[in-house]
Amino acid sequence: MGISLRNLKLVNVIVKEGSVTKASEKLFLSQPALSHQLKKLEEEIGLKVFNRLNKKLILTETGQVIFKTSEKLLASIDLLNSELDEIKKGKKKKIRLTTECYTCYHWLPKVVQEFRKDNPEINVQINIEATKEPLQYLIKGKIDMAIVSNTANNPSIHFEPLITDEMVVILSKENDLGDSKHLELSDLKNQNLILYDIPEEKNYVLTNILQNNISLVNSIQKVQLTEAIIELVSANLGISVMAKWAVTPFLQNKQLKIIPFEANQGQRDWFIASLNKISETESLFIEQIKRDFKQLKNIKHGNDWKYRKS
Repeated sequence: MGISLRNLKLVNVIVKEGSVTKASEKLFLSQPALSHQLKKLEEEIGLKVFNRLNKKLILTETGQVIFKTSEKLLASIDLLNSELDEIKKGKKKKIRLTTECYTCYHWLPKVVQEFRKDNPEINVQINIEATKEPLQYLIKGKIDMAIVSNTANNPSIHFEPLITDEMVVILSKENDLGDSKHLELSDLKNQNLILYDIPEEKNYVLTNILQNNISLVNSIQKVQLTEAIIELVSANLGISVMAKWAVTPFLQNKQLKIIPFEANQGQRDWFIASLNKISETESLFIEQIKRDFKQLKNIKHGNDWKYRKS
């Protein structure tokens, strides 16, 4: 018969208390009952745990192994119970999240950094691999939250409104549209639209701005890197459509200009997707996102934000 957690605790308490009498008080057992449990343990494993010398209990080699193991396991159990209690109270110690859009990594690490200043005990883990399939990772329990721009018809997933950003046209000042104050989709008909090289069903510009109607532009060119898109647009070899906050760091380039769409054509809503009710800790992090994002949208040149590969 294997050693139970109760037996590990029994040996651990006897060693720490120094006697069966004190250990029985600690464990709320009578002294005969505790002695009976210890004797039964030694019979079950076929080894002596303690040597009894002048009414003192001295650990045998077997006892030392059991005690050493009990220290590790009981500490882990205590930690587990503490974490479960924190979760029950809505105070998680770890947040695992991802975002469906690589461009969000432009501002997300900054949010984590600011959040950790006031909450150093919270471990925020960004799962970049989950970016490809955020909701699938969520359903499989590999992350706790996902930042997404579309909701899904899945009763198991809760979507909470997060932030709204603005999609704008980025172009060279030499472009024919450079003098426009606002643009409509029909204005793009003679333009080469440069987009990120990602699956079309995941490309927000194609699915939500163009509504999958590629005839609204003259041509489409796909590029992997944000920096490459910027260089092509700066050379007036095409235009692009990006979130305003994503373009901001590049506006020091005097050849570039951003022009908003008419009405709400460029408005994009973001949501926090989760399987369970948002915990107190996660709510604090969400509020940090909203505060930092508001500041980000007000930055004129984005000097304080390091742009990352998209």
